[in-house]
Amino acid sequence: MILPYIIKSALTLALLYTCIMPLLEKETFHRLNRIIVLGCLLLSFIIPLIHFTGGTNQTIDMVRQAVQLPEILIDGNANKQSVWSLTDILICIYTLGGVAMLSLTAIQTMSLMLRLRRCEHITDNKGNVIVLTDYATSPFCLFHYIVMSHDDYANNRCFVLTHEQEHIRLRHYIDLIILQFATIIQWFNPFVWLIGKNLKAIHEFEVDESVLNKGIDATQYQKFLVVKAVGNRLQPFANNLNKESLKRRIIMMNQKRSNRWMMLKALLVIPVATLAVSVFANGKNVSETASETHPQTTTQTKIHDAVEEMPEFNGGQLAMMEFLMNNMKYPQAAVKAKQQGKAVVGFVIRKDGTVSDVHITKSAGHAVLDEEAIRVVKAMPAWKPGKQKGEPVNVKYSVPITFKLK
Repeated sequence: MILPYIIKSALTLALLYTCIMPLLEKETFHRLNRIIVLGCLLLSFIIPLIHFTGGTNQTIDMVRQAVQLPEILIDGNANKQSVWSLTDILICIYTLGGVAMLSLTAIQTMSLMLRLRRCEHITDNKGNVIVLTDYATSPFCLFHYIVMSHDDYANNRCFVLTHEQEHIRLRHYIDLIILQFATIIQWFNPFVWLIGKNLKAIHEFEVDESVLNKGIDATQYQKFLVVKAVGNRLQPFANNLNKESLKRRIIMMNQKRSNRWMMLKALLVIPVATLAVSVFANGKNVSETASETHPQTTTQTKIHDAVEEMPEFNGGQLAMMEFLMNNMKYPQAAVKAKQQGKAVVGFVIRKDGTVSDVHITKSAGHAVLDEEAIRVVKAMPAWKPGKQKGEPVNVKYSVPITFKLK
């Protein structure tokens, strides 16, 4: 299910960021820091997908009862339950936020590209396209485009081109694309915004170091940065000169290079990632022999309480709940008699996926309610069967159904 994965991914990123970034952000190993930041982003999406099983020699006692599905509530007045559970609401909010972020990104990018098409274009000696605007703008680069005003091209061409060409040479735009997609997926997570801020600062540190290594005077370069540190970034994939991290950049340029032994701090990624895997990975500790701890009479009739690969309703659990709620009808006789109650219906998903052995394991207290619950469960279409050791098997289930009048 998407919601647990997103939550685990966000928590993984939070753990990696809080444990690793404070130790590395003041070091001058900009390339290494860049790799680590991108690694943290990618690991936050990979770790929750990791699936492992416990050792085959490990014995796990399985609960001797059928898997119980979420409760279904049947409203006697509406004659069916609203499908808007808390999970549904959270998924809806998350989806709306993601769509809004994606739309904003697309609108900003397309709007900027349309504006740049109307400007003057020049190709530099490295094959990049210089876009000259008629209005004052803070210089920035977007993919292989370098955007600056005519005034900057006339007066600050050397500084601007050297700086922006380094952003392009170092392919910082690839990092920003990865970052933007991560931000769209985890828009609600403050740590994705913090790690994005750090990544963009690292980009500037890396470029500043490269520019100064080309022999440009540090004092003049820093004065240029102060003068040009105005305006905001126009769109998410652009590297630009701005005042947001200017103080940190000047401090970093004047800072003594970190001792190479400090690079060993990066090894902290290994234990932190291992911790994240142990906490957030999708582990399964069911032994291969677990299903044999409660043997039945014959292999053909064996009914399992839980298996390695559980049966699945077509469309998932939410689709199954929606099917039951849409097909369940509050009996009119029960409405007139003001009868309410909670019935627990047991059933078996057979090897071929069919629903069988439907019965009441706990009565609602009124036969008419029990009969309606049994009727709808029997009407369920075939499921994807469960499997143990790769073979289809029979699996028990139960579902609580509450009939309630308002």
